[in-house]
Amino acid sequence: MAADRNSALLRGLTGPQREAVTSEAAPLCVLAGAGSGKTTVLTRRVARRLFDGSAEAGRTLVVTFTRKASRELRGRLWRLDVPGPVWAGTFHAAAYGQLRRHWADSGARPPSVVDDPRRLLRRVISPPEDPAADSVGAVLAEVQWAQARLLGPEDYAPGARAAGRRTPLPVDEIADIYARYVELKRTRGVIDMGDLLTRCADLLESDSAVAAATRWRIRHLFVDEFQDVNPAQWRLLTAWLGDRADLFVVGDPRQAVYGWNGADPTLLDRLPDLVPGTAVIRLDANHRSTPQVIAAARAVLPHGGDGDGVTGARPDGPVPTVIGFDDDADEAAAVARWLRVMHRPGRPWSHLAVLARTNARLGPVAAALQRAGIPFRVGTGPRAGAEMRAVLGALRAMPSGRPLRSALADLSVPDGTVPDGTVPDGTVPDGPGPDGTGDGGRRGAAGGIPTALARLADEHAVEEPGASVGGFLAWVAATVADGVGTEADPDADSVELSTFHRAKGLEWPAVALIGLEDGLVPISYATSATAQAEERRLLYVAITRAEESLWCSWACQRQAAGRTWTCRPSPLLDAIEAAGRAGQRRPSARSSASRITALRQRLPVAG
Repeated sequence: MAADRNSALLRGLTGPQREAVTSEAAPLCVLAGAGSGKTTVLTRRVARRLFDGSAEAGRTLVVTFTRKASRELRGRLWRLDVPGPVWAGTFHAAAYGQLRRHWADSGARPPSVVDDPRRLLRRVISPPEDPAADSVGAVLAEVQWAQARLLGPEDYAPGARAAGRRTPLPVDEIADIYARYVELKRTRGVIDMGDLLTRCADLLESDSAVAAATRWRIRHLFVDEFQDVNPAQWRLLTAWLGDRADLFVVGDPRQAVYGWNGADPTLLDRLPDLVPGTAVIRLDANHRSTPQVIAAARAVLPHGGDGDGVTGARPDGPVPTVIGFDDDADEAAAVARWLRVMHRPGRPWSHLAVLARTNARLGPVAAALQRAGIPFRVGTGPRAGAEMRAVLGALRAMPSGRPLRSALADLSVPDGTVPDGTVPDGTVPDGPGPDGTGDGGRRGAAGGIPTALARLADEHAVEEPGASVGGFLAWVAATVADGVGTEADPDADSVELSTFHRAKGLEWPAVALIGLEDGLVPISYATSATAQAEERRLLYVAITRAEESLWCSWACQRQAAGRTWTCRPSPLLDAIEAAGRAGQRRPSARSSASRITALRQRLPVAG
C-alpha cells in the first residue's frame, strides 16, 4: 500500500518536481517559477511525509498568504486521502490561534482585537473632523508597513526615508500619528492585526515554557509564497522553528511584488545563509504558458530575464497581441470584441480575464462588457461582498462579548434567509484548530448563516467555550488578507476583471492586459531601482497568468472625473513586441516535434 501511495504521489511529476517531493534534505528551499507546479509540489511533499510517517498531521503547520490558498491546499490533501487534518492558514491566523490558546491556558484576560483599525486611527488623525477615507487608508498603509518591517513610531521616519516611501503626509507627521495610535491602543486595551505577529513572537521569545510547548505541537513547518514574507513574519517563523531544521519553503524571486507592503524578497535569496544547511532545488519549467507567452514575460524582467532559467514545456501558441487605441472607450470596445472571439466553443467565459495595474482602468471595460451582454465579475465578486458586509455589519451591531453561536443563530429570519435575501447554508464546515493540533472547527448547526460566512467560520471553533462575536470579527480581520466577503461563486461563468496584484496565483487560457501606459506600467512613483525592478516583476506576474492567448493594449487618451489626459505607451511594450517578432520566426524542428507529440497525445488509444 505504501508503494502504491508513493507511486500515486509521484505520478506525472518531472525530475526536479519529484526531487522536491522526495528529498530528505532539511531545511529545503524550492525556487519555483511561474507555472512550474509549485502547489502540486508543496501538497505532495506534505502528503508524502504524512504517508511515510516522517511527519504527523496534527503537528504540521502550512502557512499560506490567503485563505483561498489554504482552502485549496486542504482540498488537495483531502483528495490525496492523507491520514488526518493538516492546519493551513495565514501567519495572522496561526498567531491569533496560538495567542488565544495561551490566554485561555493562563487565565489571562485577552485584549480585544480591532477588526477595523481605520475607525481607531481616525481618532488620532488631525484634523479629527471626519478625515477623508482615502487619507485614513493611506496612513494606515504606512502604519502597517512599519509594523511589517518591525519599525516602531520612533523608527518610522528614518526607515521610510531610507526606503523612499511615497507618503500621504510628511513622514514626521505620520510618525506622530503612529505614536498616538499605539498609545490609544494601549489605553483601550486593544491590539490590531500587526500586533498579533509581534505579540506571538514576543511570547515565544520571552517564555521558554510556552516556546517549548508550541514547538512540541508544531514540529513540521511549510511556507508557501516565501518571497512575500516580511520581517515580522520571518521573526515569528524563526520563533516557531527554534533550533530545529524541519522547514520547507517554496517561492519565486521573479514574483516578489509586495515590497511596497513590507515584504522582504531578499529573505528568499538569503535563506541558505540565514538557516545554515538549507538545500535549494529549482523548478524552472513552465507547464502553464506557451513559449510565446513565456518569452514576453521574460522580456519584461530586469535585464530581459537573463539567467533566469525559465523554460517552456508546452507547444507553441499564438504570438501576443500589442495594440494601441485612440481612447479608453475604443480600447474597452475592442476588449469586448476580443473576448467574444476568445469565447469559442468549449471555452467558457470563466476561462477569460482582463487585468489592469489599478482598479480605475477596469471601469470602462466593465461598462463595455455590460453593454455587450458579456457576464463579468470585478475582483472576486461584488455580490458576495454585499452579502458579507450585511452579515458582518449585523454582527458588529451586537455586543462583542455575546456568545458567537447564539449570535449566528439570530442572523436567520423566519423564512430561512439572512436580511439581504440570500439562502443560508446553516452549518459551519469542519476544520482543524488554529494552534496546529487539529482539535477545532467542529461541525454543528450555527443558525441561518450564508455560505460565505460559513467559509469564514471554517477555522473558528463556533462551539468553543468563550467564542464571542468580538473574537470572531477579529478572526475575520486576521484571516482574510484580501478583503472581507469578496469571494465570488466559483461556479459562475463570467469574465474576471482584476488587478495585477489580485490576479497573482491565478491563471486563464486567455488574458487581456489593458492600460499599459507610461506612468502606470511602471507606476510613476516607482523611481528607485528597487521599485522599478518590482514593477517589472509585477508585469511578469500579469503576463504569466495567460496560458495560451495574451492581449496587451494601451490608449492615447484617458478620461476620469471630468478631465482628459494624453498617454504614451509603456516603455516595457517594446520588449514584449520584440519577443513577439522573435516568436514569429520559423519554428525549429524541436518545436514542431513537440507540437506533433502533443497532437498524438490527443488521439484515442487503440483497443
